Amino acid sequence: MKKNKNTGIRRRRLTPEARRIELLEAAVQVLNTIGPANARVEDITKTAGTAKGTFYLYFSSWEDMLEAVRKRILSTYVTEMKNRFVCQTPADWWAAFENECMAFIRFRENLGELHEAIFHGAIAERPVHSTLSTGAIVGWMLKEGIRIGACRNIDVEVAAELVFSVMHTMGDNIMLTGERDRYIQTTFELFRFWLGRKL
Repeated sequence: MKKNKNTGIRRRRLTPEARRIELLEAAVQVLNTIGPANARVEDITKTAGTAKGTFYLYFSSWEDMLEAVRKRILSTYVTEMKNRFVCQTPADWWAAFENECMAFIRFRENLGELHEAIFHGAIAERPVHSTLSTGAIVGWMLKEGIRIGACRNIDVEVAAELVFSVMHTMGDNIMLTGERDRYIQTTFELFRFWLGRKL
């Protein structure tokens, strides 16, 4: 272990990737605690227990760090989603799909101000990796629904974007009005009518 002259904290020797992850975890903690508008590079490095200059060894700018935070958060979400989205029958699929809609609402609520910073702020125009895009995430669920016979055969690419748009609007309105049950019930009725095989 080596003592950091700036922080006085003894640091473990980590691989570059482990150090980067440590900084990202500290960034998420700081952004959630202080808020993106007030957070500074030194807040992140202090939380990580490293020198301020270390930040710029891994991220060329604040925006690059936000992009890396977004990728990490989405990667974690997708991994967890695919682990819990297990179904063998059409009824299973609908239960899993509706549970995932609820998981998305919790995910959106838990992000708080961080949601604005990583999806609608300075990096909003930076493309999300193709495997982590909303189209890919929702599209994967819809393909499973078609495969298992829960959904009719639809244009998955277009439908995925529309489904996500409805889910996002549902989440926004729940946060704005607090009328959770009302929005959830109506949204689920819409999805079952539109996506179901009876059409």
